[in-house]
Amino acid sequence: MPPSSLDSGPMRRTRDTETTTVPGRSSARPRKNAIVARVAVSGSFAIALSVLLISAPHAPSVPAEETPAVALAGVALDAIDVTTVLTAVAVLAVVALLRKLPYGIGVVIACTIGAVVTGELVRELAGSSVSPEDLPFGQLVAVGALLGAASMVASTSWRPVVLGLGTVATLAVAASALAVGSASIAGLAGALMVSFVWWPACSIVMLYSPEAAAREAHNPLDTAALAVQRKMGRSR
Repeated sequence: MPPSSLDSGPMRRTRDTETTTVPGRSSARPRKNAIVARVAVSGSFAIALSVLLISAPHAPSVPAEETPAVALAGVALDAIDVTTVLTAVAVLAVVALLRKLPYGIGVVIACTIGAVVTGELVRELAGSSVSPEDLPFGQLVAVGALLGAASMVASTSWRPVVLGLGTVATLAVAASALAVGSASIAGLAGALMVSFVWWPACSIVMLYSPEAAAREAHNPLDTAALAVQRKMGRSR
């Protein structure tokens, strides 16, 4: 397993000493800028999703012709169900646990389950005014959210591989949905927007993971959960 880094891992050690350093304390301004950027991206996609749903065209759906390619696309889409998503979430949670990322498990669950639930809420609320094909496509929401969660808990050396394979899987799901006529371009765009609302928002939490890991390394009883509880107590 590759060593932890500032980008993906919880902490780092200096070469001259064996003492654990907390990078976040000396980089408050860059982290603040990163938080502002992530909030801006998440908010922008939320606004864009609202505009898309309001202005989505209401063209009648055209059923796809039954061909071997369409049948294969349908089988691929059917494989992405609740069991598949929960299994992937469990695997990513184990990865976060093995990499000792204090906030990793919570971020994986929040990013994936939050995006899926948001997509379903949008479909439920806008279902009466928007055609089903123009609503956020559920399977693509799940795949996009899993890609975001995986990128946040992957190590620096593995992140390009995760992003590359995840992008291919995302494009494959989008192409399959178009092939079988389950979603339109607007529906696919809406699904990606839902994922990109949660991905940047959850990545804000991971900016604090190095500090939390350093606290746990110094004192195993000082967990990330206790740190969150302390901050919530001070904010009241």
